[in-house]
Amino acid sequence: MKIIQENDAEASEYIRERLIAYNVEKLPDEAKSPKETAAFTVRDEADSIIGGITCTLFWHHMHIDFLWVEETKRKEGLGAKLLAEAENFAKQKGARLIKLDSFSFQAPAFYEKHGYTVFGKVEDHPIGHTQYYLVKRL
Repeated sequence: MKIIQENDAEASEYIRERLIAYNVEKLPDEAKSPKETAAFTVRDEADSIIGGITCTLFWHHMHIDFLWVEETKRKEGLGAKLLAEAENFAKQKGARLIKLDSFSFQAPAFYEKHGYTVFGKVEDHPIGHTQYYLVKRL
């Protein structure tokens, strides 16, 4: 037996698939749901993306992967509209909750304003900042 460093996607995907298979075996049937991804964008008159949100839905919850709005368009309500769109998508799919993480230099207060609760944090990560983990029950 030996341990080697593997820097290829195939090994990483194999490990990921094996853990997911194990996890699914432990879940009751009513908790199982297929993985689904979604992205919602805001485009300007030139059809350029000026904001967007990406999310992953599985096991009756949604994870917000990324929410971004172009800096010149912030404070115009686009982030709130994108978040609402993703939340509606989650509700339509029968999600029970939404999870995400946000750094202190990003927008944890924005999410709290929209009903999310901090359930954990890692201080001084990255150095000089805090990473927050938030949840909203639907």
